[in-house]
Amino acid sequence: MNASRICRRALVLAIAGLTVGITACSSGSSATSTGTSTGTAAGSGTASASASAAVTGAPEKPNITIGVLPSADSVTVQIAEDKGFFTQQGLNVKVVTEPTTNSGTTGLLSHTMDFTTENYVGMFAQEQAVKGLNLKIVADNSQTSPGLYVMLVAKDSPFKTLADLKGKKVGFPAKGFNFGSMAADILMEPYHMSTADFTTVQVPFSSAQQALATHQVDAIFTTEPFITTSEAAAGDRVLVDMLSGPLAGFPTACWGTTASYVQQYPKTVAAFQRAMSEATQVASSNTSYVRSELPKFIKTMKPGIANVITLPTYNTTLTLARMQRVASVIERLNQLPKNFDVNSMFYPPAGSEG
Repeated sequence: MNASRICRRALVLAIAGLTVGITACSSGSSATSTGTSTGTAAGSGTASASASAAVTGAPEKPNITIGVLPSADSVTVQIAEDKGFFTQQGLNVKVVTEPTTNSGTTGLLSHTMDFTTENYVGMFAQEQAVKGLNLKIVADNSQTSPGLYVMLVAKDSPFKTLADLKGKKVGFPAKGFNFGSMAADILMEPYHMSTADFTTVQVPFSSAQQALATHQVDAIFTTEPFITTSEAAAGDRVLVDMLSGPLAGFPTACWGTTASYVQQYPKTVAAFQRAMSEATQVASSNTSYVRSELPKFIKTMKPGIANVITLPTYNTTLTLARMQRVASVIERLNQLPKNFDVNSMFYPPAGSEG
């Protein structure tokens, strides 16, 4: 076994070990088809952090595999497929469902995925924790909207604010520092509290209603469609919008690959970027179409639920400023060093802002 393969295997194992410690904003529902891609290049390496040039021509690797989480954020892949944007760019796409966002990074390194959805918080945390990972963010996807991520409590709960959670049991999809704990730490600052002041219980988003009903937790961090279903079925209520105040409009999901993939397949990356740019433009301008696509993308979601849940805000342009906003919040919580190099992970489509 050669040295580069040994290094890649070590990175895969390291990422797998982070799955519990760094969040996945995943819903736990089933989504589209699963499978294995062929011949993905991944691993360590470097590539230009500046905006990619206007690369044209047929993609070097037309058959690609994309890792997604079964959430409204990732429905842009379904849109790109159904609108023919991938085909127009010369790409044949296979979509695989990820149980956690860290699974996407593992997929990149193990050659089973070419591109993956990530939440920015998890991506930055992984990049810092695993030396030589060399991830690249190649397209933006979404940011939070009011009521998309909340702290949910039972109908008869006496709690009024986050301060009431001191000493209580609170559910998150993962333990350790993650997207949800970051939001909690920021919003609890006015109370001179943090997530260290309550007990974190690992509960998937999909189990929010059951966890509250059985008193497994006193409150739970969750997202759609589980907010809507819990409110309708059990009368559970929102304690606080977790991405509000200083976190309003916070960047959530993006698309990533590795630096070596960017180097080896620049035309493939450019084709993917163009297809996703068109898909997010549709998503950002046609809410009705997004809702009609959700039941196709998340097989367990009924059209009635898709028509009423809160949707994310879809972004069409990847910017360094948005990436830096996320990194700055994580740095403030001492979960990233002050000199964390966001620019090294920035590989936007041609014409994007710096």
